[in-house]
Amino acid sequence: MIRRRWLVAVLASAVWTTWAAEDKVAGGPFVVNVGPKTATVVWLVQGSEVKLGTARDQLTRAALSLRSEKVTYTGLKPGKTYYYDVAAAGAAGKGRFKTPPAGRANFNFAVFGDTRTRHEQHKKVIAAMVKEEPDFVIHTGDLVADGADTGQWPIFFSIERDLLRKTVFFPCLGNHERNNRQYYDFFDVNFPYYSFDWGAAHIVVLNSDMGNIAVSELAKDAFWGEQMRWLGSDLEKSAKAELKFVAFHHPPFTAMKKRQVKDERLEELVALMEKYKITAVFNGHDHNYQHHLKNGIHYVVTGGGGAPLYDPDAPIPGVTLKVERTEHYVRIKVTGNQAKVEAIALDGRLLDAFELKP
Repeated sequence: MIRRRWLVAVLASAVWTTWAAEDKVAGGPFVVNVGPKTATVVWLVQGSEVKLGTARDQLTRAALSLRSEKVTYTGLKPGKTYYYDVAAAGAAGKGRFKTPPAGRANFNFAVFGDTRTRHEQHKKVIAAMVKEEPDFVIHTGDLVADGADTGQWPIFFSIERDLLRKTVFFPCLGNHERNNRQYYDFFDVNFPYYSFDWGAAHIVVLNSDMGNIAVSELAKDAFWGEQMRWLGSDLEKSAKAELKFVAFHHPPFTAMKKRQVKDERLEELVALMEKYKITAVFNGHDHNYQHHLKNGIHYVVTGGGGAPLYDPDAPIPGVTLKVERTEHYVRIKVTGNQAKVEAIALDGRLLDAFELKP
Protein backbone atom coordinates (compact mmCIF):
# COMPACT_ATOMS: atom_id res chain seq x y z
CA MET A 1 0.00 0.00 0.00
CA ILE A 2 2.78 2.40 0.90
CA ARG A 3 4.62 1.62 -2.34
CA ARG A 4 1.43 2.19 -4.36
CA ARG A 5 0.88 5.61 -2.78
CA TRP A 6 4.51 6.47 -3.41
CA LEU A 7 4.14 5.48 -7.08
CA VAL A 8 0.97 7.57 -7.49
CA ALA A 9 2.70 10.59 -5.94
CA VAL A 10 5.71 10.19 -8.25
CA LEU A 11 3.52 9.91 -11.34
CA ALA A 12 1.45 12.95 -10.31
CA SER A 13 4.62 14.92 -9.74
CA ALA A 14 5.94 13.90 -13.15
CA VAL A 15 2.72 14.96 -14.88
CA TRP A 16 2.76 18.32 -13.06
CA THR A 17 6.42 18.89 -13.91
CA THR A 18 5.83 18.06 -17.58
CA TRP A 19 2.79 20.35 -17.76
CA ALA A 20 4.60 23.20 -16.02
CA ALA A 21 7.67 22.79 -18.23
CA GLU A 22 5.50 23.30 -21.31
CA ASP A 23 4.17 26.59 -20.01
CA LYS A 24 5.70 29.72 -21.45
CA VAL A 25 4.93 33.40 -20.91
CA ALA A 26 3.21 34.59 -24.08
CA GLY A 27 2.36 38.14 -23.04
CA GLY A 28 3.46 40.67 -20.49
CA PRO A 29 4.00 41.18 -17.71
CA PHE A 30 2.10 44.45 -17.55
CA VAL A 31 0.26 46.44 -14.90
CA VAL A 32 -3.43 47.36 -14.79
CA ASN A 33 -6.00 48.68 -12.31
CA VAL A 34 -3.54 50.96 -10.61
CA GLY A 35 -4.81 53.24 -7.87
CA PRO A 36 -3.07 55.19 -5.10
CA LYS A 37 -2.79 52.03 -3.01
CA THR A 38 -3.40 49.11 -5.38
CA ALA A 39 -2.03 47.54 -8.56
CA THR A 40 -2.41 44.29 -10.47
CA VAL A 41 0.46 42.63 -12.34
CA VAL A 42 -0.71 40.39 -15.20
CA TRP A 43 1.06 38.00 -17.55
CA LEU A 44 -0.25 35.50 -20.08
CA VAL A 45 0.82 31.88 -20.10
CA GLN A 46 0.60 29.73 -23.21
CA GLY A 47 -0.39 26.10 -23.10
CA SER A 48 -0.63 23.68 -26.00
CA GLU A 49 -0.45 24.71 -29.63
CA VAL A 50 -3.45 23.85 -31.77
CA LYS A 51 -3.25 23.67 -35.56
CA LEU A 52 -6.11 23.97 -38.02
CA GLY A 53 -6.51 23.35 -41.74
CA THR A 54 -8.79 22.02 -44.46
CA ALA A 55 -6.77 18.81 -44.86
CA ARG A 56 -4.82 16.57 -42.49
CA ASP A 57 -1.53 17.50 -44.14
CA GLN A 58 -2.38 21.20 -44.54
CA LEU A 59 -2.73 22.53 -41.01
CA THR A 60 -1.80 26.08 -41.93
CA ARG A 61 -3.26 27.98 -38.97
CA ALA A 62 -1.83 27.69 -35.48
CA ALA A 63 -2.88 29.18 -32.17
CA LEU A 64 -1.86 28.76 -28.55
CA SER A 65 -4.16 28.21 -25.63
CA LEU A 66 -3.75 31.17 -23.28
CA ARG A 67 -4.56 31.84 -19.67
CA SER A 68 -3.89 34.89 -17.56
CA GLU A 69 -1.99 34.89 -14.28
CA LYS A 70 -2.49 37.83 -11.92
CA VAL A 71 -1.14 39.17 -8.68
CA THR A 72 -2.83 42.11 -6.92
CA TYR A 73 -0.99 44.25 -4.39
CA THR A 74 -2.64 46.48 -1.80
CA GLY A 75 -1.26 48.86 0.79
CA LEU A 76 0.87 50.76 -1.73
CA LYS A 77 1.71 54.44 -1.39
CA PRO A 78 0.54 57.14 -3.82
CA GLY A 79 3.04 58.85 -6.09
CA LYS A 80 5.68 56.13 -5.80
CA THR A 81 7.60 54.04 -8.32
CA TYR A 82 7.43 50.28 -7.78
CA TYR A 83 9.51 47.57 -9.44
CA TYR A 84 8.43 43.98 -10.05
CA ASP A 85 9.95 40.74 -11.26
CA VAL A 86 7.80 37.89 -12.60
CA ALA A 87 10.10 34.90 -12.24
CA ALA A 88 8.30 32.80 -14.85
CA ALA A 89 9.10 35.36 -17.55
CA GLY A 90 12.84 35.31 -16.98
CA ALA A 91 14.76 38.44 -17.94
CA ALA A 92 11.65 39.84 -19.66
CA GLY A 93 9.70 39.66 -16.40
CA LYS A 94 11.19 42.77 -14.87
CA GLY A 95 9.30 46.03 -15.00
CA ARG A 96 8.17 49.10 -13.15
CA PHE A 97 5.14 51.33 -12.69
CA LYS A 98 4.04 54.40 -10.80
CA THR A 99 1.07 54.84 -8.52
CA PRO A 100 -0.97 58.01 -9.07
CA PRO A 101 0.03 61.05 -7.04
CA ALA A 102 -2.53 62.78 -4.83
CA GLY A 103 -3.46 66.38 -5.60
CA ARG A 104 -1.71 68.61 -8.09
CA ALA A 105 1.39 67.02 -9.57
CA ASN A 106 3.44 66.86 -12.73
CA PHE A 107 3.04 63.74 -14.87
CA ASN A 108 2.69 62.64 -18.47
CA PHE A 109 0.62 60.08 -20.27
CA ALA A 110 0.09 58.91 -23.84
CA VAL A 111 -2.97 57.98 -25.88
CA PHE A 112 -3.09 55.88 -29.03
CA GLY A 113 -5.36 53.39 -30.72
CA ASP A 114 -6.26 51.06 -33.60
CA THR A 115 -3.20 48.83 -33.51
CA ARG A 116 -5.02 45.83 -34.92
CA THR A 117 -3.12 45.28 -38.19
CA ARG A 118 0.05 46.30 -40.09
CA HIS A 119 2.28 45.04 -37.32
CA GLU A 120 5.42 46.77 -38.64
CA GLN A 121 3.72 50.15 -38.28
CA HIS A 122 2.46 49.19 -34.84
CA LYS A 123 6.05 48.38 -33.84
CA LYS A 124 7.21 51.82 -34.97
CA VAL A 125 4.50 53.57 -32.97
CA ILE A 126 5.44 51.63 -29.83
CA ALA A 127 9.17 52.27 -30.34
CA ALA A 128 8.46 56.00 -30.45
CA MET A 129 6.20 55.92 -27.40
CA VAL A 130 8.70 54.00 -25.29
CA LYS A 131 11.05 56.98 -25.47
CA GLU A 132 8.39 59.17 -23.86
CA GLU A 133 8.34 57.02 -20.70
CA PRO A 134 4.67 57.85 -19.95
CA ASP A 135 3.36 57.31 -16.44
CA PHE A 136 0.37 55.58 -18.00
CA VAL A 137 -1.11 54.96 -21.44
CA ILE A 138 -4.67 54.85 -22.71
CA HIS A 139 -5.53 52.68 -25.71
CA THR A 140 -8.66 53.90 -27.52
CA GLY A 141 -9.65 50.45 -28.76
CA ASP A 142 -9.21 47.94 -31.59
CA LEU A 143 -6.13 46.42 -29.99
CA VAL A 144 -6.35 43.40 -32.29
CA ALA A 145 -8.30 42.61 -35.47
CA ASP A 146 -10.53 40.06 -33.74
CA GLY A 147 -10.59 39.75 -29.97
CA ALA A 148 -12.01 36.23 -30.24
CA ASP A 149 -8.95 34.97 -32.16
CA THR A 150 -6.59 33.64 -29.51
CA GLY A 151 -3.69 33.62 -31.96
CA GLN A 152 -3.71 37.42 -32.35
CA TRP A 153 -3.13 38.34 -28.71
CA PRO A 154 0.47 37.06 -28.40
CA ILE A 155 1.38 39.23 -31.41
CA PHE A 156 -0.11 42.29 -29.74
CA PHE A 157 1.71 41.69 -26.47
CA SER A 158 4.98 40.90 -28.21
CA ILE A 159 4.91 44.25 -30.03
CA GLU A 160 3.89 46.22 -26.95
CA ARG A 161 6.17 44.45 -24.47
CA ASP A 162 8.82 47.16 -24.06
CA LEU A 163 6.16 49.80 -23.47
CA LEU A 164 3.94 47.80 -21.14
CA ARG A 165 6.74 46.81 -18.78
CA LYS A 166 7.47 50.48 -18.03
CA THR A 167 4.03 51.99 -17.56
CA VAL A 168 0.39 51.36 -16.57
CA PHE A 169 -2.11 50.28 -19.21
CA PHE A 170 -5.73 51.49 -19.41
CA PRO A 171 -7.64 50.02 -22.39
CA CYS A 172 -10.95 50.90 -24.08
CA LEU A 173 -13.15 48.39 -25.85
CA GLY A 174 -13.18 48.78 -29.63
CA ASN A 175 -15.53 47.08 -32.06
CA HIS A 176 -12.75 44.67 -33.10
CA GLU A 177 -12.46 43.30 -29.57
CA ARG A 178 -15.94 41.85 -30.26
CA ASN A 179 -16.70 42.26 -26.54
CA ASN A 180 -14.85 38.96 -26.16
CA ARG A 181 -14.13 37.50 -22.74
CA GLN A 182 -10.38 37.43 -23.49
CA TYR A 183 -10.29 41.24 -23.34
CA TYR A 184 -11.83 41.20 -19.86
CA ASP A 185 -9.68 38.33 -18.66
CA PHE A 186 -6.33 39.54 -20.01
CA PHE A 187 -6.70 43.10 -18.71
CA ASP A 188 -8.56 42.21 -15.52
CA VAL A 189 -11.54 44.35 -16.56
CA ASN A 190 -14.66 43.74 -14.50
CA PHE A 191 -16.85 46.31 -16.28
CA PRO A 192 -16.46 47.81 -19.77
CA TYR A 193 -16.49 51.29 -18.22
CA TYR A 194 -14.46 52.62 -15.32
CA SER A 195 -12.66 55.72 -14.03
CA PHE A 196 -9.55 56.67 -12.09
CA ASP A 197 -7.76 59.73 -10.73
CA TRP A 198 -4.21 60.80 -11.45
CA GLY A 199 -3.02 63.98 -9.80
CA ALA A 200 -5.49 66.78 -10.50
CA ALA A 201 -7.04 64.80 -13.37
CA HIS A 202 -10.08 62.54 -13.41
CA ILE A 203 -10.11 60.07 -16.30
CA VAL A 204 -13.12 58.10 -17.50
CA VAL A 205 -13.05 55.13 -19.90
CA LEU A 206 -16.34 54.19 -21.59
CA ASN A 207 -17.64 51.51 -23.95
CA SER A 208 -19.13 52.91 -27.16
CA ASP A 209 -19.26 49.57 -28.99
CA MET A 210 -22.99 48.95 -28.97
CA GLY A 211 -22.72 46.55 -31.91
CA ASN A 212 -21.19 43.81 -29.79
CA ILE A 213 -22.46 44.54 -26.28
CA ALA A 214 -25.78 42.75 -26.81
CA VAL A 215 -27.92 41.12 -29.47
CA SER A 216 -31.24 42.93 -29.07
CA GLU A 217 -31.84 46.67 -29.25
CA LEU A 218 -33.66 46.46 -25.92
CA ALA A 219 -30.57 45.02 -24.25
CA LYS A 220 -28.33 47.59 -25.92
CA ASP A 221 -30.55 50.41 -24.66
CA ALA A 222 -30.48 48.91 -21.16
CA PHE A 223 -26.67 48.78 -21.17
CA TRP A 224 -26.34 52.32 -22.51
CA GLY A 225 -28.79 53.68 -19.97
CA GLU A 226 -26.92 52.05 -17.11
CA GLN A 227 -23.59 53.34 -18.40
CA MET A 228 -24.96 56.88 -18.68
CA ARG A 229 -26.39 56.75 -15.17
CA TRP A 230 -23.04 55.55 -13.88
CA LEU A 231 -21.22 58.28 -15.80
CA GLY A 232 -23.49 61.01 -14.44
CA SER A 233 -22.91 59.79 -10.90
CA ASP A 234 -19.16 59.46 -11.47
CA LEU A 235 -18.82 62.95 -12.90
CA GLU A 236 -20.95 64.39 -10.10
CA LYS A 237 -18.63 62.84 -7.51
CA SER A 238 -15.56 64.17 -9.33
CA ALA A 239 -16.98 67.63 -10.03
CA LYS A 240 -14.09 69.30 -8.24
CA ALA A 241 -11.44 67.66 -10.43
CA GLU A 242 -9.51 70.38 -12.25
CA LEU A 243 -8.91 68.35 -15.41
CA LYS A 244 -11.43 65.83 -16.76
CA PHE A 245 -10.64 63.44 -19.60
CA VAL A 246 -12.93 60.89 -21.24
CA ALA A 247 -11.82 58.10 -23.60
CA PHE A 248 -13.90 55.74 -25.75
CA HIS A 249 -13.62 54.23 -29.22
CA HIS A 250 -16.20 55.84 -31.53
CA PRO A 251 -15.76 59.63 -32.06
CA PRO A 252 -18.82 61.89 -31.71
CA PHE A 253 -17.25 64.26 -34.26
CA THR A 254 -15.30 63.09 -37.29
CA ALA A 255 -13.88 64.44 -40.54
CA MET A 256 -14.77 61.18 -42.27
CA LYS A 257 -17.76 61.68 -44.54
CA LYS A 258 -18.89 58.04 -44.42
CA ARG A 259 -18.87 58.16 -40.61
CA GLN A 260 -20.91 61.35 -40.27
CA VAL A 261 -24.18 59.69 -39.33
CA LYS A 262 -26.61 60.62 -36.61
CA ASP A 263 -26.07 58.68 -33.40
CA GLU A 264 -28.52 59.52 -30.64
CA ARG A 265 -26.48 57.71 -28.02
CA LEU A 266 -23.34 59.71 -28.76
CA GLU A 267 -25.40 62.90 -28.83
CA GLU A 268 -26.67 62.08 -25.34
CA LEU A 269 -23.09 61.45 -24.24
CA VAL A 270 -21.89 64.77 -25.67
CA ALA A 271 -24.65 66.63 -23.83
CA LEU A 272 -23.64 64.98 -20.54
CA MET A 273 -19.96 65.79 -21.10
CA GLU A 274 -20.82 69.41 -21.84
CA LYS A 275 -22.90 69.58 -18.67
CA TYR A 276 -19.92 68.49 -16.55
CA LYS A 277 -17.40 70.55 -18.53
CA ILE A 278 -15.11 67.77 -19.69
CA THR A 279 -11.67 69.09 -20.64
CA ALA A 280 -10.84 66.74 -23.53
CA VAL A 281 -12.10 63.56 -25.16
CA PHE A 282 -9.93 60.89 -26.80
CA ASN A 283 -11.30 58.50 -29.44
CA GLY A 284 -10.10 56.05 -32.06
CA HIS A 285 -11.99 54.14 -34.79
CA ASP A 286 -10.93 56.51 -37.59
CA HIS A 287 -7.39 55.65 -38.68
CA ASN A 288 -5.89 59.16 -38.77
CA TYR A 289 -5.41 62.18 -36.54
CA GLN A 290 -8.23 64.66 -35.94
CA HIS A 291 -8.73 67.56 -33.55
CA HIS A 292 -12.15 69.15 -33.08
CA LEU A 293 -13.40 71.81 -30.67
CA LYS A 294 -17.09 72.06 -29.81
CA ASN A 295 -18.65 74.03 -26.96
CA GLY A 296 -15.38 74.22 -25.05
CA ILE A 297 -14.48 70.52 -25.27
CA HIS A 298 -11.50 69.30 -27.30
CA TYR A 299 -12.13 66.05 -29.19
CA VAL A 300 -9.01 64.18 -30.31
CA VAL A 301 -9.24 61.23 -32.68
CA THR A 302 -6.08 59.14 -32.43
CA GLY A 303 -6.45 56.04 -34.57
CA GLY A 304 -2.99 55.95 -36.12
CA GLY A 305 -1.54 53.00 -34.21
CA GLY A 306 -1.01 50.71 -37.18
CA ALA A 307 -4.36 49.94 -38.82
CA PRO A 308 -4.75 50.95 -42.52
CA LEU A 309 -4.97 54.73 -42.75
CA TYR A 310 -8.12 56.62 -43.79
CA ASP A 311 -8.38 59.93 -45.64
CA PRO A 312 -10.14 62.59 -43.51
CA ASP A 313 -12.23 63.97 -46.35
CA ALA A 314 -14.95 66.05 -44.67
CA PRO A 315 -13.75 68.51 -41.98
CA ILE A 316 -16.64 70.01 -40.01
CA PRO A 317 -16.86 73.80 -40.54
CA GLY A 318 -16.37 75.71 -37.31
CA VAL A 319 -15.51 72.53 -35.39
CA THR A 320 -12.56 70.77 -37.02
CA LEU A 321 -9.19 72.34 -36.23
CA LYS A 322 -6.71 69.80 -37.62
CA VAL A 323 -6.72 66.57 -39.62
CA GLU A 324 -3.92 64.44 -41.03
CA ARG A 325 -3.62 60.95 -42.48
CA THR A 326 -0.64 59.49 -40.65
CA GLU A 327 0.50 57.05 -38.00
CA HIS A 328 1.03 58.83 -34.69
CA TYR A 329 0.40 58.92 -30.97
CA VAL A 330 -0.66 61.69 -28.59
CA ARG A 331 1.28 62.74 -25.51
CA ILE A 332 -0.14 64.81 -22.69
CA LYS A 333 2.07 66.62 -20.23
CA VAL A 334 0.27 67.71 -17.08
CA THR A 335 1.74 70.43 -14.91
CA GLY A 336 -0.34 70.91 -11.79
CA ASN A 337 -3.80 71.75 -13.07
CA GLN A 338 -2.83 72.50 -16.67
CA ALA A 339 -1.95 70.25 -19.60
CA LYS A 340 -0.29 70.44 -22.98
CA VAL A 341 -1.45 68.06 -25.69
CA GLU A 342 0.86 67.18 -28.59
CA ALA A 343 0.27 64.80 -31.49
CA ILE A 344 3.53 63.25 -32.67
CA ALA A 345 4.19 61.56 -36.03
CA LEU A 346 6.59 58.62 -36.28
CA ASP A 347 9.37 60.83 -37.63
CA GLY A 348 9.08 63.04 -34.55
CA ARG A 349 7.20 65.75 -36.42
CA LEU A 350 4.75 67.76 -34.32
CA LEU A 351 1.34 67.36 -35.95
CA ASP A 352 -0.63 69.47 -33.52
CA ALA A 353 -0.31 71.13 -30.12
CA PHE A 354 -2.70 72.90 -27.79
CA GLU A 355 -3.03 73.70 -24.09
CA LEU A 356 -5.76 72.81 -21.63
CA LYS A 357 -6.75 74.64 -18.48
CA PRO A 358 -9.50 74.09 -15.90
